Amino acid sequence: MARQIALLLLEHRDGIVMDSWASYWIDEIAETIDDRDTPDKRGRFTGWLESFVRAVHGHARERNRPSTTTEAARQALAKATEFTFQERPKIPEQTRRSQTGNPQDRGRRRTRAGRPAR
Repeated sequence: MARQIALLLLEHRDGIVMDSWASYWIDEIAETIDDRDTPDKRGRFTGWLESFVRAVHGHARERNRPSTTTEAARQALAKATEFTFQERPKIPEQTRRSQTGNPQDRGRRRTRAGRPAR
């Protein structure tokens, strides 16, 4: 999904009003659009897409002007915005465990020699 949205943005980039930050992020997107073969790279790519959308909208707010100049660019940016600000599922928290897998509250303590403490 992120790749398809990025392709739309790249196709209509001339109709998007950008500042230097948005230009930087769209260049990063263009360079890495086909280099997303690991989860880490896909996550980074999605982050760059989000940064681009935030930069474009921030620039438009600062200037009090529209963020696009064409209808096709507006639709592409709307899809990117929807993708960026969609609600993500919450990852459940795990209970804390010791590194050895043993219960945290152990009934007895040992000394260095391995004998129970008195």
